[in-house]
Amino acid sequence: MEDRRITNSFPDALVPVLRQLGSDLAAARKVRDMSQADLADRLHISRKTVVSMEKGDPRVNFGSYALAAWTMGLERGILEMFSPDRDPVFQREARLGLPERVRAATSAQGPMGDLDF
Repeated sequence: MEDRRITNSFPDALVPVLRQLGSDLAAARKVRDMSQADLADRLHISRKTVVSMEKGDPRVNFGSYALAAWTMGLERGILEMFSPDRDPVFQREARLGLPERVRAATSAQGPMGDLDF
């Protein structure tokens, strides 16, 4: 079988991550008493693609993983992948973007401005 470009350029650090994702997918499928063929039928993909997903093959498109998660009721986990709450860079930048001090309002209307009842 011919090696594709993605397998040659895929970062080594991500290989165990995809293998874990595939292993978790297989476990989720098994606990739901679904065969690989059942999952493939529900996703409208081949059983061979399900096997590739469970092996952590980087050539499988993300849409297949997303559809598999949705089929098993696990789509909320996808939303958390890029959540700012879980992103340390976002958290650091958000902290750095805060003003060092907050000045009191200089308006004659009081500290609440137009919102003063």
